[in-house]
Amino acid sequence: MRRTGSIIALGFAWLCAHGALWDCVQVFAWGKMLHDYSQVLPLEKAITKTFDGSAPCELCVVVDQAKQQETPPSQAPDRGSDKVLLALHVTDPLVTPRPEIFWPGAIHRTGQIRTELVPVPPPRV
Repeated sequence: MRRTGSIIALGFAWLCAHGALWDCVQVFAWGKMLHDYSQVLPLEKAITKTFDGSAPCELCVVVDQAKQQETPPSQAPDRGSDKVLLALHVTDPLVTPRPEIFWPGAIHRTGQIRTELVPVPPPRV
């Protein structure tokens, strides 16, 4: 139970730190609007009215105001040419020498070199 609570708290902190909490509130507001509109309208018209943006609910207005106050354009971090793109960094290929194939005791090294001529049968006439 403690681990589950820790994971939930960590997920909530991540949502708050990245500003995704407002997105969750917006999704909740859309769901509430869709539920309310579907009580009096057909589903197709309720979906259209929910997502067209002509009549936002109180939650939608609060979310819009909060997102505008979060980071004004004048205080937004400048992400210009100082950014280093490591995804395009090309590394040199790794070159390793081929290992010598040698298994001790399997082949006697002195038997690999021939010192005498190969016997050839005499030519036939």
